[in-house]
Amino acid sequence: MSSSSKFEVFLSFCSEDPSKTFVSVLDRWLEQKDITTNFKDDSFLAEESKLAVVVVSESYPISVLCLNQLEKIVNSHSEGRLSILPIFYGVDPYNVRKQTGYLAEPFQELGEGYPDDKIQEWRVSLTKLTNIPALDSRYWSNEADMIELIANEILSISNRKPLTAKGDGLVGMDRQMQTLYKLLDFKAAEEVRLIGIWGPGGIGKTTLARYAYEEISSNFKVHVFVDKAEKICHQDRDLLKLLTEKGTTQGLDVGIDKIKSTFGHRKGLIVIDCVDNIKQLKEIVYLAHWFIPGSRVIFVTQDRNLLVESGVEHAYEVQSLRYDEALQLFSHSAFDQQHPPTSFESLSLRAVHISGFLPLTLKILGSSLRGKDEERWEKELQQLEGDQEKAIMEITSKRYTRAGKKEEDKEKITSFILLSDD
Repeated sequence: MSSSSKFEVFLSFCSEDPSKTFVSVLDRWLEQKDITTNFKDDSFLAEESKLAVVVVSESYPISVLCLNQLEKIVNSHSEGRLSILPIFYGVDPYNVRKQTGYLAEPFQELGEGYPDDKIQEWRVSLTKLTNIPALDSRYWSNEADMIELIANEILSISNRKPLTAKGDGLVGMDRQMQTLYKLLDFKAAEEVRLIGIWGPGGIGKTTLARYAYEEISSNFKVHVFVDKAEKICHQDRDLLKLLTEKGTTQGLDVGIDKIKSTFGHRKGLIVIDCVDNIKQLKEIVYLAHWFIPGSRVIFVTQDRNLLVESGVEHAYEVQSLRYDEALQLFSHSAFDQQHPPTSFESLSLRAVHISGFLPLTLKILGSSLRGKDEERWEKELQQLEGDQEKAIMEITSKRYTRAGKKEEDKEKITSFILLSDD
């Protein structure tokens, strides 16, 4: 482990199981990023550590050493002196929270040798830990990539950037942006790069595109977000013809001449949502010929074949939410908090599975169940269980919030162009 007179990150894990290898690799990553760590002396928790990374493996909740350490960590967190990043490594957070499943018998045996009040303190610490936004290794497709993501997250915390849980549909965006940044490749400044974002309906393409737009638009002299591709296509005449004709194009939601004139001599970003046919895409690709090197064009579509046929080489398939992310997003919609109340935990887990981990479906279902009692939840979930595809169609067909407004209307984005002063 890193050695220094000051430790920024405390690593709490059980050294008797496979998580030790994971922690060793993570520590090497942190060392490369000049983040000092400690794992042996928890006296540093009170004064010098800014963050505790708690890696909960199968052995962790039944280790007296780990449980006593966790109690100190949670107390420091409650006092506002320490941030916590929980990582559930090969275990179900629900079992950790309730000491159920494979944990039930060994935890009960552990309790036979200690006073009841001590056992209760450990239970409270485990419960508090599971209330903190966490990562769950069961949903990692590539552990090496996740270690890099965790190291970057720790770096942001060590720089006193708060670890915040995103609501309002933004859960999981940082993870998705890691890959999207690689495709955007801002170092490739000698080209106009075309990027596609694709995936099935409801998976969060528009949310990701909007989030990316807000994150990177400041890097460009001019930028535009078009919420529907048809807004830059004339109703009666082909865009390709309009671009080669003299005179002014009239009747467009986003003027072609305006885009040509503004992007023609500035580095720009244009994000175009709802691209649904090859004609639209080819016309927009042609429009990109007016952009100067360093510009970026992002297309959002459900059909990957459109991107392939139009020669868009850099494409990102939007990934499904992980279990922990889906539950967090659902909880925001149903309860306005990061985790469901204890009495609604099992019901919320069922709702997440019914929703197929799709962000739009999670938000709509969560909103429709908001404020209802457990009996009503049970009745409505029973009606949806069985045929997941049919359930998702039924949920998304409602698309209504409690206020009676369509969910899609609440999230609509207006097309606009912003120019820098110079």
